[in-house]
Amino acid sequence: MTIIDTHIHLFEKPYGDLYDNSHIRKGADGELRLYEDYRRKFDIEAAFVICYQGGHCPQNNNFVENIKVGRPWIYSFGHLQPDSGSLLDQAVKLDGCRHFGLSCYLEGADTGDWMSSEQMNAFWEYIVSHRMPLSLNIRAAQCRPLADVLEKHPGLTILISHMARPEMIGGKLDEEDYVWLLNLAGYPGVYIKLSGFYAFMKDGWRYPQKILFQVVDRLKAAFGVQRLIVASDFPPVLEYNTFRQAIELLRKEYQGFTPQELEAVYKDNARGIIERRREKWLQ
Repeated sequence: MTIIDTHIHLFEKPYGDLYDNSHIRKGADGELRLYEDYRRKFDIEAAFVICYQGGHCPQNNNFVENIKVGRPWIYSFGHLQPDSGSLLDQAVKLDGCRHFGLSCYLEGADTGDWMSSEQMNAFWEYIVSHRMPLSLNIRAAQCRPLADVLEKHPGLTILISHMARPEMIGGKLDEEDYVWLLNLAGYPGVYIKLSGFYAFMKDGWRYPQKILFQVVDRLKAAFGVQRLIVASDFPPVLEYNTFRQAIELLRKEYQGFTPQELEAVYKDNARGIIERRREKWLQ
């Protein structure tokens, strides 16, 4: 089975340089070459490279723009700074730089109601008309204003990273917190990335993270299999698990998908996202 990995990072100052990941060769080339090795080994046909411009990598958009040349397997999501007054200009610029989609990190921000404000309409209209998918790093409780956005702009394609960071209390999903994500299930343009399992339980290095399978069950019941997509979260995952463990978790350990559903989650759903955007690119 081929795979489309819907959330990886490639940084100009590699993640592996910040931690004692001695199995990764140092320097920007190290993680890129390592992932290309994984691509061949695990039959990964494409990857969504989620840019992040902050901390140690303030020029990640430009770095990814350069390395994707000659690498058609890279579908880059240019990083947006979460500033409602400049998001449209940022989106236009990133679209002009041939980024496939957009990436925004909001998990530490106060989203309030600005996402659904009148000021944001031009931004939402632009990415709908250009079919640019938006990858959001966001907590479940922050998803509340997205329902209003999707009501006004139903053509949006929004990819929620890392299952919206589920909160686990006493080994159980915090349903009160998670309801704001589940409320988005009625909007067909919302997809959920099944990734980051290591980050949402104590001792995330303990594999497999079966305590999180109840979250997958809830997402499957709410969104349906056709809006779930798999992601490795390379390279941060390598602090906790091997790449094989990350990519095989849902195939080998979770028993809730049929073989046909695994095909959808591992490639077909993401392929549909690619095709919708590609049709606009070719016009």
